[in-house]
Amino acid sequence: MTDLTDLLDRASDRGEPPLPVADDLTRGRVALRRRRRRNGLVAVGSLCALGIIAGFGAPAVLDRSSDDRPSVGVEKSESALFAANQTEGPYTFGKLPVGWEVQGSYPQGVTIAPVGFPDQEPASFVGKLVIMYDQNPVFGERREYNDREFYSNTEGDHDTVRVRTRAGEPEGTVSVQYPDSAGWDVETMIEFLDAVEVGRGALPGLG
Repeated sequence: MTDLTDLLDRASDRGEPPLPVADDLTRGRVALRRRRRRNGLVAVGSLCALGIIAGFGAPAVLDRSSDDRPSVGVEKSESALFAANQTEGPYTFGKLPVGWEVQGSYPQGVTIAPVGFPDQEPASFVGKLVIMYDQNPVFGERREYNDREFYSNTEGDHDTVRVRTRAGEPEGTVSVQYPDSAGWDVETMIEFLDAVEVGRGALPGLG
């Protein structure tokens, strides 16, 4: 190390005595070890962050443990509906189907489709769930649920459930039209429709 120190001393323009190279090497090794430890902690922290982000990005469902206590997540019922409080135009949804999203709302109703559905046109109803408000009379097979009378009937490749609006809502009928291919039963759609609230601004559709 003495020869290297002398060479560095001669190469320097300054007249100051050189620092011992051995001390510089020791300090460099210590700094390198610290940097490696710090980078390792950053990498671990990044992996943890990615895990957290991935957890939030995944669909939230109710996971019940052996003691039947729900973990954190979206409350999912046995009928493939989850609790919601979503307002779209003059309509508020207390429940929504798992894996479906609102495509568009208008005064006469709301169009809901599976997430990523190829047809993104809200005015196109094929294969989608459609909420409609009108002032036509109810008809179909009568069922009672939650102290209300619901009427269901099959129309081609889709089914419809209707119910009269509640007191305080615009007078008329609110209905849900849904495709047979969705696999929902009438009870599920009655539960869904019962949680729909019709607000001011709703306009009755024609037909």
